[in-house]
Amino acid sequence: MVDFKAGAVAATTPRTIEVLLGTHNGERFLREQIDSILQQDYSPVRILARDDASTDGTMAILSHYAEQYPERFTLLPDREPSGGAQWNFLRLMQASEADFVCFADQDDVWLPGKISRSMRALHDLEASYGANVPLLVFSDLRVVDQELHSLHESYWANEVICADDIHRLPRILQQNVVTGCTATLNRALVNLALRMPPEAPMHDCWVALIASTMGHAAPLKEATVLYRQHGGNVVGATIGKSSLVELVQRALLSNGRRAQWIVQQRMAAAFLRVYGNEIPDAKRVVLETYLECGTARSGWTRVRMLFGHGFLRRGLLRNLATAWELLRTPPS
Repeated sequence: MVDFKAGAVAATTPRTIEVLLGTHNGERFLREQIDSILQQDYSPVRILARDDASTDGTMAILSHYAEQYPERFTLLPDREPSGGAQWNFLRLMQASEADFVCFADQDDVWLPGKISRSMRALHDLEASYGANVPLLVFSDLRVVDQELHSLHESYWANEVICADDIHRLPRILQQNVVTGCTATLNRALVNLALRMPPEAPMHDCWVALIASTMGHAAPLKEATVLYRQHGGNVVGATIGKSSLVELVQRALLSNGRRAQWIVQQRMAAAFLRVYGNEIPDAKRVVLETYLECGTARSGWTRVRMLFGHGFLRRGLLRNLATAWELLRTPPS
């Protein structure tokens, strides 16, 4: 095994970044992921891991790294089931005291410059906005199969994601553009994210909403992570090309579209409840208008608000499907 104890030596003394690694029955790919983090060209880097009641060999692997690299790898003793990946990461955020944190999934592989590129972008944001403002950096991913063979060079292109939508709150309310395993957060953003409520569908969309509403973000338009697809992903990429008929059928799947709309509406309502007057006035108006879009009595009014205020996803079929659902179902 490679000796990671010394780490890379930077020209200046950078602040420590902590990688929050959440695991659950991840023994198959876990060693490869941990090694890719410890081999990053940025120092100092620490890993803070928490296992979510695994029943395979995950804990043995984590314990091995904690014993081998005690200065760089910490394993939290809490192994009670958290209730889902987002809550596992919330417990990790609660335990972390670092100036900067990254989220890490158990089955990916980080490309060598992931942390250093992210930290350069974060330092640029700090220089512009200050360290007390919530700041977020995230990137594209390369989609690979379980053997790390490339399936798609750009996850964003494959999923029709425009990363610059992070600066457009109406878009973020409808379609998250931040994949958690690419995200790097400063302490100000972590502190706000600690209030994440049950209505948050995932931790990454919640921190994206905080950054879009009360802070700033910088997308890195390059892949920094090999996003492994193996059939057991909590969230994954759409693999393979679909025919036009299949695309239409998927877009018009009423149960899925309606359920997604309800989740997004509940998250927006919870966001207003949790952060209240901390939200800038202009952004609060956008959130309130978005909620009105879901509660207006007339379906035609809801559709006009959807398009008029830009509460849209990328892709015409997706938006037509949402409009159809708003027309045909009662207000939320």
